[in-house]
Amino acid sequence: MAKQPIKGTRVLVADDDMSIRQLVCTIVKREGLDVDCVSDGAEAIEKLKEHEYAVVLLDLMMPRVDGFGVVEYLRQHPPEHKPVVLVVTAYADQKFKEVDPNIVSGVLRKPFEVAELGTVVRLCVHGYDSEMDLAESRGHAIRDLTARQWEAAAQGQGSH
Repeated sequence: MAKQPIKGTRVLVADDDMSIRQLVCTIVKREGLDVDCVSDGAEAIEKLKEHEYAVVLLDLMMPRVDGFGVVEYLRQHPPEHKPVVLVVTAYADQKFKEVDPNIVSGVLRKPFEVAELGTVVRLCVHGYDSEMDLAESRGHAIRDLTARQWEAAAQGQGSH
């Protein structure tokens, strides 16, 4: 049985593509989480000033302030409780490598599997401890994110 989310657990979704933003926000709501949906990085930064988030789903290419600007804001203004920041992007070029790995936990490539996204967000909120079979998941985003979390834990749990 799935764990119930902690009351008030919030997720921030920042994507300038209205259809993707609406889809992602619907998926997050179905997980029983509170979600704030914004269309650019400037709005995302305003929301980060107002609320603590468990997860931030962040498009890189947005108007006004892009995802890189939001990552930089988080680096310069670390919240009390560090959110799991997942970049959602269609770009696989070198520019992605410029994202600060101390802030960004992983990447979800567009197009993503709708069924996978809810699972990824749920795991980010509840953790990976009881999910040892995730590395065997058929969903590549789940496998990749889980591998990255295990790798980070092996390199020094909580040594940020």
